[in-house]
Amino acid sequence: MLTNRMIFTKDPLTTTIPNDGVAKVTAPQSAQEWDVLRYELTTFVCGGEYRSGMDRILSTYLAHLGENTQPAVWVSGFYGSGKSHMVRTLEYLWQDVEFPDGARARGLASLPDEIAAHFQELSIAGRREGGLWSAAGTLGAGAGDSVRLALLAILFRSAGLPEQYPAACFVLWLKQNGLYEQIRRSVEAQGKSFETELRSMYVSPILADSILAASPGFAASGAEVRQLLK
Repeated sequence: MLTNRMIFTKDPLTTTIPNDGVAKVTAPQSAQEWDVLRYELTTFVCGGEYRSGMDRILSTYLAHLGENTQPAVWVSGFYGSGKSHMVRTLEYLWQDVEFPDGARARGLASLPDEIAAHFQELSIAGRREGGLWSAAGTLGAGAGDSVRLALLAILFRSAGLPEQYPAACFVLWLKQNGLYEQIRRSVEAQGKSFETELRSMYVSPILADSILAASPGFAASGAEVRQLLK
């Protein structure tokens, strides 16, 4: 007798779904989160509306590379239709992100020839223009009622910066003045996490002392450093 489970490529009774069927637009940090991303890329079925959407987004972007502006894209659909899955997949295929074991996002996904050609053209344009970059996330409650700060938090996180605006500006200033690596090493040499100290940068004596050591003319004392940061 033919049963429903027999028509599936993988037996649904013995197969687990790492993301529980819900795609979350977040950056992987742990080994488990990288495994979830790998599963989402390898099981992404680029057909139907997914295929049409990918084609429309990529072809439109590539056609406007020489323009001053790019047309915006609106991904719509009913609840649970796979909007987040598509956006998350596109984010990592866009950069062809490398996994900790050396695998690449595009090598894991099964893509139609025309979609793969779009990504190849995108990579060529990226090499010509200085690289590829993408950022994705959700506008959560982290920035209060400010949509601007919530959007900036997504961009900052993707660029490897703190999500909070003041801390991100401070890190950018450190990098621009060639002080970032020295101050980070100084903080970590004292057994502290640089990211943790940044979250308390207005009161952190360790961060203040590290700034003074790296740039003695910045302030007269640690207390003055903290006031300047405020």
